[in-house]
Amino acid sequence: MELLTPAQMQEIDKRAIKEYLIPSMLLMEHAAYQIFSYIKDEYDGNKVIIVCGPGNNGGDGLALARQLVIWTRCKVKVIMTGVSDSLTQDGQVYYIVCQNMGIDIIQMVEDNKEEVLRQIHDADVIVDALFGTGLTRPIKGVYKEIIEWINESPGKVISIDIPSGIDGLTGQIQGVCVQANVTITFVRPKLGLYLYPAILYTGEVRVEKIGIPEKLIESTEVNFFSIEKEEMRKLLPLRPIRSNKGSFGKVLTIGGSLGMAGAITLTSMAAYKVGCGTVTTVVPRCIIEIMQQKLTEAMAIGLEDNNGYFSKNAAKQLKTILSNYHIVTIGPGIGRNKEILSLLIEVIESDKPCIIDADALYYLSEVLELLKVRKAPTIITPHPGEMARLVGVNIEDILKDPLKYAVDFAKKFNTITVLKLEKTVIADTTGVIYINRYGNSGLAKGGSGDTLTGIITGLLAQRMSAIDAAKLGVYLQTRAADLARDSMSEYSFLASDVIHFLSNTFLELT
Repeated sequence: MELLTPAQMQEIDKRAIKEYLIPSMLLMEHAAYQIFSYIKDEYDGNKVIIVCGPGNNGGDGLALARQLVIWTRCKVKVIMTGVSDSLTQDGQVYYIVCQNMGIDIIQMVEDNKEEVLRQIHDADVIVDALFGTGLTRPIKGVYKEIIEWINESPGKVISIDIPSGIDGLTGQIQGVCVQANVTITFVRPKLGLYLYPAILYTGEVRVEKIGIPEKLIESTEVNFFSIEKEEMRKLLPLRPIRSNKGSFGKVLTIGGSLGMAGAITLTSMAAYKVGCGTVTTVVPRCIIEIMQQKLTEAMAIGLEDNNGYFSKNAAKQLKTILSNYHIVTIGPGIGRNKEILSLLIEVIESDKPCIIDADALYYLSEVLELLKVRKAPTIITPHPGEMARLVGVNIEDILKDPLKYAVDFAKKFNTITVLKLEKTVIADTTGVIYINRYGNSGLAKGGSGDTLTGIITGLLAQRMSAIDAAKLGVYLQTRAADLARDSMSEYSFLASDVIHFLSNTFLELT
């Protein structure tokens, strides 16, 4: 699904009004109706307080008040945090309508703060109609106070379009922010809703239509998308009945070291679990027996080792077998030993699509220029620390602006970049970014990254495009993690459990 910036949404609104002659008041009425429908279904008869700020959001709140009073049994009151002149022209019309209908409108001033606080605290439902997606300045004064009151109230909180206090572009919090139970946004989600720390405040995000023609969105150049279940269903690789193990790709996974055999095991098993035909695991010779015990279905090859790691001569041995495989993955459990740089160079200089992960990324920074001339697709799967090393900045810089660093690297080095965050970001080489909204804290355990690498590898082996394999791979892992959480709790499930729940995730999609 497209993720729009606030500026893009404003432009689409303007074009709908100018090119299609859709009255702006009708759009406001439709927006209010979507909030009304939700409240009527969930909270009819309850006490509803609508907190209105300036601009269009306040107008949406007043339009909602009219609808609730006419068509529900809700007990409705409106709190105005500013003068009516601060509303848009449409909002001022709804303000007059509400006055003429006798709706209880409380104008918040210094003398009645205690009364306003009591009204908010006693409400069953609080509708946040304070600020919209265009907010870019810190919230202070009376607005800061009222947001804090909303957050302290026991009532359910519904935010219109975006929780007040979130920057709709960056997802940053402008000093203070409404903690919503539900956010009902319109046309398409705004980019900031899907970024950290905004995701801590949005609650359930519902996307509703308000009568904007789809052609306006189709004609807008969009660079940000969310990963959604319906799209992932369409990406599933085909499984023709007349096929054999060669039909679904031959995978070569390279990694492991003494004491770290588990990582490459998870990668190899995950690749099998998503449908590839064969997996061959290359490890230092000193752990070949361990791998053969751990891996029932996968084949294993031991290359020359030195002190528990691949030796320098292992690269020559690797070169002789690379041509036998369709996809190559390197890194999980490989360890920080300088000798692996020669293996990494062999993989990068080959004509095989490859995935680079874990400690292979540690040494990738020394040979980045090789990525620019690769003809085959390349995917990297760094966490913020690994990304910081690759681009030469601090982890804090990556966390502050992950989209920028991911897309800049992807474009500069012709490499699909899967940046593993609380909500994983995937940057295509064309500058397009996909944001995943699934997953939970149970993935913050050892082995999760190795599992993701294996999932993407197994999908890429089935002749998917690299960007589609990355998107579907991230979805499958995080959705499987959500299913594992529901069954086992996010405290308890392990990376190997996620591999187990991949079957359930495929069943959902098929």
